[in-house]
Amino acid sequence: MQTLDEHTFLARRREPLLSYAIYLESKHGMEEGIGMVAAGLLQPAEVLKNIPPENFMTATRQRAWDGIDLLSLAYSAGHTTADLRALYPTILEYWEEYANYDRAFDVQAGAAEQGFPHFALPGDGYEQVNRMICLGILLGWGNLLPRLAPVIDFNNHEKDGLVERLLAFSVDGRDTDWPECTRRQPYVKTLKIFAAEKQERPALMQDYLAKWYDASRREPYHDSHARDTSFSGYWSWEAAAITCLLDIDDSSYRDAAFYPADLVAFQRQPPSMRLDPA
Repeated sequence: MQTLDEHTFLARRREPLLSYAIYLESKHGMEEGIGMVAAGLLQPAEVLKNIPPENFMTATRQRAWDGIDLLSLAYSAGHTTADLRALYPTILEYWEEYANYDRAFDVQAGAAEQGFPHFALPGDGYEQVNRMICLGILLGWGNLLPRLAPVIDFNNHEKDGLVERLLAFSVDGRDTDWPECTRRQPYVKTLKIFAAEKQERPALMQDYLAKWYDASRREPYHDSHARDTSFSGYWSWEAAAITCLLDIDDSSYRDAAFYPADLVAFQRQPPSMRLDPA
């Protein structure tokens, strides 16, 4: 993905709190790390066989994290939806490869190091999973979510109501009656939107977005613009994904803060109008 020049960035930036300097530093750091992992995995077989499984697991985990962060950053910075759509399958491959190496590490690890999820839903992994599911939906890759589901499910023994409902539109066997969210705020409030009558949903979503940021105060992204270079924008990805999945009329909240309205418009286009990567 080409780096935006400053003029283009300022003209197309979606997140007003994102500076060009942070965009450049973050994008360069993520892409450099991703490139280093790719180069490491291409070493000769006689070199790779002597590398501890933990090293593969740790490196590919960081690449999976960097991949979803890069996608979020690119959206905030103003990259086109076509560029974002083209990037998503590659990031899914990063998640799958990490899952493979994490399982291989478990096989040889001691009991104390086994049994952990790839992305822990009760922890910070929830927010990464939420982004990965929602951006898959919004970028028109719902057909890929059956590949994502096993990565999420691995050793996550506690179900999550929002994750179950989001995946259910693409993945069979999800529990759409599950009444709780593992991270609770702000996400548990979305369950009322799924349960509501069609005419009630716009008002409920409008209220959800109005309270979203304050309700997110325990999430890792909250106030991140004031902390360090990890900031990649404030977006309620789930609000947009739910709007698409439930076909909610968003005219009353289309201009709300934290709502990625252009992704909803993109997802609602006929598939033939989306520009797929060559």
